[in-house]
Amino acid sequence: MLQSRMFTTAFRFFAGMAVFALLAAFVLGVTSQSSALVDRIVGPLTLGWKGGIGNHLGYTFFVGLFGVAAGLAGVLVAFRDADPEAEAQVVHTESVPLTRAPSGANFLPSLAAFTLILMFIGMGTRSSGITLASLAVIIATGFIWTLRTWAERATGDDTVNAELYHRFVDPLRTPVVAIVSIAVVAIGLSRVLLAVSKTGSTIVFGVVALLFFGVATLLALRPKSGRSVATVLVVIGAIAVIAAGIAGAVVGERDIEHHEPTHEGASVSTAVPGTTDRA
Repeated sequence: MLQSRMFTTAFRFFAGMAVFALLAAFVLGVTSQSSALVDRIVGPLTLGWKGGIGNHLGYTFFVGLFGVAAGLAGVLVAFRDADPEAEAQVVHTESVPLTRAPSGANFLPSLAAFTLILMFIGMGTRSSGITLASLAVIIATGFIWTLRTWAERATGDDTVNAELYHRFVDPLRTPVVAIVSIAVVAIGLSRVLLAVSKTGSTIVFGVVALLFFGVATLLALRPKSGRSVATVLVVIGAIAVIAAGIAGAVVGERDIEHHEPTHEGASVSTAVPGTTDRA
C-alpha cells in the first residue's frame, strides 16, 4: 500500500506527520499528569472533554500540528501533488496553464529553520533578547520568502520576475538587514560581556576588533574574491556571535558589586525616637 500510486509522495509524508503528531499528543497527555489511569487515558482521547490533558501547551501544539498535516495531506492527494491532469479534472477544465519552476538558490528556508531553533534556545535559556530578535527574523524571512515565491511565478519571463522581486524587496532589504545585524551583534556581545569578568570583557573587545579589522583588510586586498567569500565570512561571524551569546546566556551574569553614592557634608542622625533636641 505504501508503494501504491494511489497515495502520492507528499500525501504519505504529511499523513505520517499527522499520525506522529496525534500519537505524540496522546503520549504527552497521558504522561504529563498524575490523576487516575482511566482519566489520563480518556482525557487526551476526548480532547479534554472528559478528563485532563496534562501539559496544555504541548498537547495543543501536537493536536494543531495533526490538524494542519492532515489537511495538507488531503489537499495534496486530491490534486495528486499538483499534477496538471488532476487539477484540470478538479476545476473542470480541459487543461491547466503551466507555471515556471523556481530558479536559483534560495537560502530563506535554511535561515528560517536556523532562526526557529535559535528562538527555542532563547526560550529555553530565558533570554528575552535572543527570543525577540529570532522572532523578528522569522517574520521578516517569512515575508520575503512569500514575496519571492509570488515574484517567481508572476510572469513567464525570468528577467521580468527578477525585476519585480527586486523592486519590492530592495527598499526593505537594507534597513531590515541592518537592524537585525545590529540587534544580533549587540545582544550576543552583551550576553558575553555580562558573563565574563572585567578583564575578560576587555579581551573580548580586543579580539572582536582584531577579527573585524582582519576581515575588512582581507576584503580590501582581495576585491575580486567574489560575493560568495564575503557571504561565507558574514555567516561564520554571525554564527560565532550567536554561539557566544548563547553560551553567555547559559553561564549567566556575573556578580556585579553595586556601590551607593555618598554625599559629602551629609550628617547621619543618631537621635533616639521619642526625644527632642534642646538648644
